[in-house]
Amino acid sequence: MNLLSKDSYGVPALLAVGLHLVIVAACFVAVDFSDNEKPLPKRPPIVNATVVDISQTIIGKREEEKKKIIQQQAIAKKEKEKEAQQKAKKLEQRKALEAQKKRLAQAKEAKKKAVEQAAAKKKAAAEKEKAAEAAKKKQQEALIAKQEAEKKKRIEQEKAAQEKKRQAEEAKQLAEKERQRKQAAAREAEKERLAKEAAEAAAAKKAEEEKKAAEEAQMVQSISGLINDRITAAWNRPPSARNGMKTELAISFLPSGEVLAVNIIKGSGDALFDQRAEDAARSIVVKELSEVDPYVFDRNFRRVVIIFNPQDLRN
Repeated sequence: MNLLSKDSYGVPALLAVGLHLVIVAACFVAVDFSDNEKPLPKRPPIVNATVVDISQTIIGKREEEKKKIIQQQAIAKKEKEKEAQQKAKKLEQRKALEAQKKRLAQAKEAKKKAVEQAAAKKKAAAEKEKAAEAAKKKQQEALIAKQEAEKKKRIEQEKAAQEKKRQAEEAKQLAEKERQRKQAAAREAEKERLAKEAAEAAAAKKAEEEKKAAEEAQMVQSISGLINDRITAAWNRPPSARNGMKTELAISFLPSGEVLAVNIIKGSGDALFDQRAEDAARSIVVKELSEVDPYVFDRNFRRVVIIFNPQDLRN
């Protein structure tokens, strides 16, 4: 805090301290320190301190007056602002009242004008409606007359159209009957033609199938004989072979004519005879099978069962 500021008590405090120091100094000067008198026992100096009310000093009074002046100025300013606000509020209220009166007058005038316009409009509408009713009545009368004429004309046209339709329907029915008769005849002829063609096709197919079957049977028989001959040629006759021995073999071929597998279905009773027959069957290659149609191969030569029965055995 600044001790010398206007709002502090620093100056009065300094003055009070200074005054006390002056009093103490005066007490020391008044004491006689000569050797003629017997010195008295020393006693501590007595200081009479006086409490000074700063507000009673000149400076304090000035400060107090200054504060009062500032407070009065603030109060006066607030009063002035309040008075100005009240004046502005009254002025605003007066203006609002005048504006409201003006609006009411305008509304009254507008309402009066609207009533007059509504009355004029209502009168014009009534006259217009009356004219429209008259025109509508006249139009309805003309429309009724027109409708009657059109109705009469329409009835006559309908009668003529019905007669025309009846005649056309009769002609149509006759034409339809004739068309149906011709269609029936055409269907019957087509049926006969198709039946004839089907019979001819069936006969041709049957003949072709029989031909193919005969060719296939002949080829199967030929290749089967070839297989049997090649097994016989590759067969190594065992010493125990005798006339009448035979072995039933199942041979699986590849499309190339090579043997894939050989199985003995029914043996001859002689193991060596059967083994030699199986070995001979495994060793052959029928290249002619590579030229056979795949369907024919799968059906006839994928698995072939033959009875190996050499005819040149000893009794």
